[in-house]
Amino acid sequence: MTTETQAEPMPLTPKQREVLQWMRANMGYFSPTVREIATQFGFKSPNGVTCHLKALERKGYIRMAHGKPRGIEVVHAD
Repeated sequence: MTTETQAEPMPLTPKQREVLQWMRANMGYFSPTVREIATQFGFKSPNGVTCHLKALERKGYIRMAHGKPRGIEVVHAD
């Protein structure tokens, strides 16, 4: 007999937590684009956003459909 437990996601940095909370609060029917996130948080380039999104995905908080501009899905609530 085995039991499966769902592992807790890795902890977030303050900025990752802020981005995740904003995405959850503002997603509606569509996820935000990288540029929309960059504008909201004052990132100088989309690369900064991409780094945060990749970290959130690696930590298990979001899933990204790569190649789709609005392909972000929140899969774990903080």
